[in-house]
Amino acid sequence: MDGRRIVSFERYLRHPVEKVWRAIASPEQIAKWLTVQSELELSVDGQLVFRWENGDVVQGKFTKVDPPYELEYTWLEEALGHSVVRWRLKDEGEGCHLHLTHTFFNESAVVPDYLAGWHVHLEALDDVLNEQFTRFPWERVKEMRTTYASKMS
Repeated sequence: MDGRRIVSFERYLRHPVEKVWRAIASPEQIAKWLTVQSELELSVDGQLVFRWENGDVVQGKFTKVDPPYELEYTWLEEALGHSVVRWRLKDEGEGCHLHLTHTFFNESAVVPDYLAGWHVHLEALDDVLNEQFTRFPWERVKEMRTTYASKMS
């Protein structure tokens, strides 16, 4: 859209918006489903840092913080440059509707990798919310990468 690549997911989660917000905005919860150690200054212009065990680091700053409905931050990584992640939560029935977008400004973004990653991270988020999370399914990421890559060729 407008020359940018956008990864977008929508999910219905059987949990209140406030519980989902805590899962996407608390370092303890993020460590499980996103598999990172995070440092968050949860306010507009506050800094964030995500550190993965393999040494990858993402830095950014919060551009929108509207608890418990909207969270947006810049995502800066060495290999890809600048992008933006936006979470929107909306009360729906007894749960909530989650809409995640990741907007890339670099044309070389490897979209199937991000589609697979966010797909599986959102599955893990649901497991965390349901208190069924045991370990992150890295094999599932590989499987989904293959699936998305085949759909995009």
